[in-house]
Amino acid sequence: MTLAPDGQSKGGRAQPAERALGTIVASMALGLVLIGVVLVLIGAELLTPPLWMLLVVVLATAGAWLLVVLSPVPTATAPGASTTAVVQPVVVMRTSLVEAPAILGLILAVVSDPMNVTVYVIPAMFALAGMWLFARPSVVQRRVEQERVLRQPGRRP
Repeated sequence: MTLAPDGQSKGGRAQPAERALGTIVASMALGLVLIGVVLVLIGAELLTPPLWMLLVVVLATAGAWLLVVLSPVPTATAPGASTTAVVQPVVVMRTSLVEAPAILGLILAVVSDPMNVTVYVIPAMFALAGMWLFARPSVVQRRVEQERVLRQPGRRP
């Protein structure tokens, strides 16, 4: 495997840092699935939750997705800075943002009487989709590269 001057791999292979970051995102996604399984195993039921609980998780999920979609992607400004140094914090932030509503749903699921898994499952499904669409290292890296090309000096907007 050869590395480009900016520290990126050539030939389509991911660097160890990018693979490790992908593993972290995948394990966070798997954690969401396992939490749902545990909720079912401890007796949570698939019921229609109160309207206020649904509104809380829907608004939290919509807000998280809007933050992820509308937030700008930084580019490395220092000469010779690697893309990995820019990609890593963006991946972690995006993953955390899309997962937060699922954690809120978990809290609401546990405090509801009877324990209701629906209020967790809805934001967890959107969190999994958000991780796949916005938080994978390869997706963020492509976005950073696009921003770099757009911000090159002499390029017309």
